[in-house]
Amino acid sequence: MTDNRQLLTLKTAMPKNKPHILFLINDEHRPDVQPIEGDTAIRMPTLSRFMDEGTYFRNAYTPSPICVPARQSFLSGLYPRNCGSLNFGDPMPTEVRTIPGQLGNYGYYSCCAGKMHFVGTDVMHGWRERVGRDIIGNNGYPYHAVKDEHHAQITPEPGTGMKQNKVIQEVRDAQPGLGQWMLHDQYNVDGALLFLEEYFVNASYDRPKHNPLCMAVSLIAPHYPYQCPLDLFTYYMQRVEPIVEEPNEQFGYDNFFRVRVGQDVTYRQAHRATAAYYGMIEWMDAQFGRVIEKLEHLNVLDDFIIVFLSDHGEMLGTKGLWEKQSYFEASARVPLSIWYPKRFGREPKVVAQNVSLVDLFPTICELAEIPAPDELDGQSLVPLIDGDTADWHDTVYSELWRAQNGPSVMVKEGSLKYFRFDNDKGWPEQLFDLSKDPDERDNLIDTPAYADALSKLRAKADTLPAPRRKDENNRFIDPHRPITF
Repeated sequence: MTDNRQLLTLKTAMPKNKPHILFLINDEHRPDVQPIEGDTAIRMPTLSRFMDEGTYFRNAYTPSPICVPARQSFLSGLYPRNCGSLNFGDPMPTEVRTIPGQLGNYGYYSCCAGKMHFVGTDVMHGWRERVGRDIIGNNGYPYHAVKDEHHAQITPEPGTGMKQNKVIQEVRDAQPGLGQWMLHDQYNVDGALLFLEEYFVNASYDRPKHNPLCMAVSLIAPHYPYQCPLDLFTYYMQRVEPIVEEPNEQFGYDNFFRVRVGQDVTYRQAHRATAAYYGMIEWMDAQFGRVIEKLEHLNVLDDFIIVFLSDHGEMLGTKGLWEKQSYFEASARVPLSIWYPKRFGREPKVVAQNVSLVDLFPTICELAEIPAPDELDGQSLVPLIDGDTADWHDTVYSELWRAQNGPSVMVKEGSLKYFRFDNDKGWPEQLFDLSKDPDERDNLIDTPAYADALSKLRAKADTLPAPRRKDENNRFIDPHRPITF
């Protein structure tokens, strides 16, 4: 018979339960379209709940304001030049450690439902399971396509395919309805709910998983095409107006992203696109609400760390530009929050320091009490959440390469943001003091009072290591080169 002393010994010897981890990820969410940022039109009850009970990072930035590199950087804790994914079509090498891979090595079970935007042959990158329409590729199948007389002859129907003047056409085409990517999102959330039911209960076989879970539910909304359900479209048409601006003076840009209201599109078309974008955000929030409702139904919500992030923002007419690939706040700054009441309580916190999505990898490792890889560019956010800002470097980077506005680089330190374009187009460097000019209208690049600060920011950009080279098999030739602050 086991006495109380033996029971106490057994309990003490048992490992402490690890927290489950849920990433709620969306795509192209402009950071100021949130209630926490003072937007009184947008409704986001699900995500606002976790911001109001957790930590919101007011100055969080994407490592690259374009989908694929941004997501690979978040997963790897490395800036694009170190993770090997510089451009929209660049595959990250399989050798790069990722959040799900690292957690999996320490007993976590991982599943991603939805968009990861992996390209190349590796469609997993450390995830144990994936759910959804984004799992595309041969994943190592060694036989290449043969284009001989047996190859299928494909003749596209006239009028189909990519839109001409794509950015302008997307604004013109905004309307009520469920767009293509929203249908993907609905499919992915349906799959996530089925997975969670099976993982925690498995009613048919009574084989629930006992590992801690790392899960991502990753949606494409509010990414264009700008469409949303009719009721949301009509709601926001009566509550929001389009942003109608001209590009800054002393600023260079690619016409690819410029949309002139009154010339390229009508005011009404810009209005409809803006309303649809807002409606997509509310619809997205409701999809995440379905996931939270399932966790509450399963009585496991309080065992989770919940992280919400977006890969980049959306210009939405600011500076006369739409979409992303810009270092202005609307495109480069992103929503980011962490909710973990068992560790931090439920009091709302707002962190003002500059942080990057690359900081999430070491943060999750610290919260899960597992080692973080040595080769990470990010730093744990836990001290900031605890209120310790003394040693925080307060510097973040962002970069683009072959995209329309690349090669280019941004450095932000404190309230000063510097970015430049190394594309031989003669576009002027940009310097803004966001503490005095939050709308980024006054380029301070030639202002004597900022000359010393500008010199320091230029030096930080100049000392960034060159991108790591890869061989024909997508393996690194160069070692990891630390980003120094």
